[in-house]
Amino acid sequence: MQSKCMIPKNILRFDVVDSTNDKAKELLDRDIQEGTVVLADRQAAGRGRYGRAWASPPGGLYFSILLTPKERNAQLLSLLSGLPVVRTLRGFGIEASLKWPNDVLVHGRKICGILCEGVYRHDVYWAIVGIGVNVAVDLRRLPQNVQSTATSLRREMGRNVEPESVLADLLKEYDDFYATYVGQGAERLLMEYRGLCTTLGKDVVIETAKGRISGNAIDVSPVGALVLDTGGKRMEIFEGTLVRTV
Repeated sequence: MQSKCMIPKNILRFDVVDSTNDKAKELLDRDIQEGTVVLADRQAAGRGRYGRAWASPPGGLYFSILLTPKERNAQLLSLLSGLPVVRTLRGFGIEASLKWPNDVLVHGRKICGILCEGVYRHDVYWAIVGIGVNVAVDLRRLPQNVQSTATSLRREMGRNVEPESVLADLLKEYDDFYATYVGQGAERLLMEYRGLCTTLGKDVVIETAKGRISGNAIDVSPVGALVLDTGGKRMEIFEGTLVRTV
C-alpha cells in the first residue's frame, strides 16, 4: 500500500492564476513530482465541467493536485474525489453530502466543485484534480444565478474560517483517500460514495450529449457510471449533467 504523506509533496502558491488546473498543466513541462499542489488565492478564469465558469472570489480555497494513478482513466478518480472533501467538512461539524458525479452539497446547496482532467506529458499520464471550496467567500460576490444555490463554510458555521486551516485538513484527508485508492482499489471507496450520494434513490433528469434521459437513480457502477432504471430498462450514464431530481 502506498505510504501516507505523499500529498502534499510540495505546495506551489500563486496570488492569482487563470485556473489552478491550467497552471498545473503548464508546470508539467518542468520536473514536477506526483503529489504537488498548485494553490491560488484567486482564479481569474476558474472553470468547472464542460468549460462552465466557476466564480473564484477571495476567501475561497482553490487548488489542484497532480497525480499519476496507474489506471489511465480519470473518471473514477474524479467521481470519488469528493469523498475527502466531505470528510473534511464533517470534521468541521458540517453535514456535507455528494451529488452525482462529484458536487459537494450542504443542505442542498453547493459548497465545493471538482474538476478532474487527464493529460499526457512525455508518455506519463497525469490526473489533475482541481478543487474549489467556498470557505469564507462572500456569497453576494457570486453570480446572481448561483447565489441561491451556493453556500460556504462561513455561512454554515456562523463564523469566519481561514482557508489555510481547511486546506491542511483536506490535504490530509486526500492523502489517506489516495493511499486507499492506489493501494486497495476503489471498491470500499465506492461503498462510502454510495452512502453519501443523495442522487441515489431519486427520480432524476440527466442532460447528456444525446439528449435528456429520465429515470430512477439506483446505483453507481464499479467504473463510476450512474445507473438508471428507465421503466424496467437498466441504463448506465457515463457523462452528463444532473438537471434536476423529481
